[in-house]
Amino acid sequence: MSLRRISRLRRGVGVAILSALLVVPGWLAWQRIPHSTFLRYFQISDLIVEGNQRVSSAAIIDSLALPSRTDLLQVDLKELAEAVLRNPWIKTARVSRRLPATLQVHVSERAPHAVVVADRPYLVSEDGLILQEASPSEMSDLPLLRLHDDRPLETGERIDPARIEQGARLWQRFHRGVLGPDVQAREIRLQNDGSCTVLLGPGLPYLHFGEGDGLQWQLDRLMRVLEMRGTTLRELEYADLRFADKVIVKPLSREGV
Repeated sequence: MSLRRISRLRRGVGVAILSALLVVPGWLAWQRIPHSTFLRYFQISDLIVEGNQRVSSAAIIDSLALPSRTDLLQVDLKELAEAVLRNPWIKTARVSRRLPATLQVHVSERAPHAVVVADRPYLVSEDGLILQEASPSEMSDLPLLRLHDDRPLETGERIDPARIEQGARLWQRFHRGVLGPDVQAREIRLQNDGSCTVLLGPGLPYLHFGEGDGLQWQLDRLMRVLEMRGTTLRELEYADLRFADKVIVKPLSREGV
């Protein structure tokens, strides 16, 4: 064996001995620490909730259902996040550890996008999730959409978000004065065939709109028809804009004038 190999072997043996001298005493010292002391050091003693405005921190903490003296290192962060997400107001949830004893929950919340009326009024988010029943005060500034089906709905149930967006967008057009400042939508009925019926204010007709994104095109056609006939909205019982090749309008009867 060459002198170089002997030298390398001696260095390797020296490193191994030094490692043993360091590790073994450390392991022996660790064995002397009571296991209960270790557990107490990592027991969750602080819970931090961030990002919530509508849902209380207490409600979010309760949804975690953590037993007392829970070890921070043993909790399943994914399962805890899923538990928080069961609240329909919570859109996203992230749970993380902050050593030695803090559990942190960061959430983002949904916002009401419309009121959907079925058996009763409900607050609905932009992605179609039913958040809760709507109170009269909560209904004043939101689009009012009525489902053709009046079956009971449940909190957490999802309605087709495309239909919610269709109705909300049409509502906003009217409230921006698309047919004049005095022509406002009072209610939009979402029909089963994908069309919408807009109920306007007193003395105004109801309007049928077809399915799709061509809302402005349908409104422009209505205005052209009114101009051609030399009439106004207040002289109509209804206008049907669901057809690509025609607009159907029905004037008020003589008794209705």
